Parts: sequence; structure tokens; C-alpha cells
Amino acid sequence: MPLLNIKTNLSELSESDLMLIQDEGSQILSEEIGKSIDFVMVLCEAGRNIYFSANASEPAAFIEIKNVGALSSSLSSSITQKLSSLLERVLSIPPSRCYLEFQESERHLWGWNGKTFAS
Repeated sequence: MPLLNIKTNLSELSESDLMLIQDEGSQILSEEIGKSIDFVMVLCEAGRNIYFSANASEPAAFIEIKNVGALSSSLSSSITQKLSSLLERVLSIPPSRCYLEFQESERHLWGWNGKTFAS
């Protein structure tokens, strides 16, 4: 389980842009965190009301990265750079208009397939 949750104020995402974000975002988390891509989940929500830097009309994004286990400073820095580049390339959202939040979770606080990851 890593989870990538992207919320943006873009009114909509094209099917091709959504597929690129899902595919490449999954790959980034899998490779960087070292977990199978089979456990990566990506959520993308367009049309969110995001007011950032005294501006609601320019493209912006809020990105959450959740992981069962540790996320070191160097790891979060690398993921930040790669995801920011991805959103800029695919959605034209500049890195200066993105916040990324990293969350570490204990194994007993996440469930899958009828049990927690601690089971």
C-alpha cells in the first residue's frame, strides 16, 4: 500500500492525461518506495475548489502520499521532485502551485482484503 491522492482545480482531466497520471504516478511510488505496483492506489479528483497563494483561478494541486512504513527525508524529496515534474508535464500545473503531504502509517491502521496489514 502506497496511496497517491491528487486533487486539482482543473475543471476536468482528459482520459489520456488521467491514464498518464495513474500509470506514471503508480510507477514512481512503486520504484521509490520499493513496493509492488500491485499495491499502489491512485486517486485523481478534478474540479476541486483550491484557493492557493491568494488565487483560485490558476491551476493548482494538493497531493497526498500515504504509506505503511517509513518515508525518509531523502525519499520524500525525490518523490516530490518526480511527482511535481509529472503534474507540470502532463497537466501544466507548475510545482510552485502544488503542495505535497506525506503520511506514514502503522501496519495495523490500514486494511486490505478483509484484514489489516499487521494481520
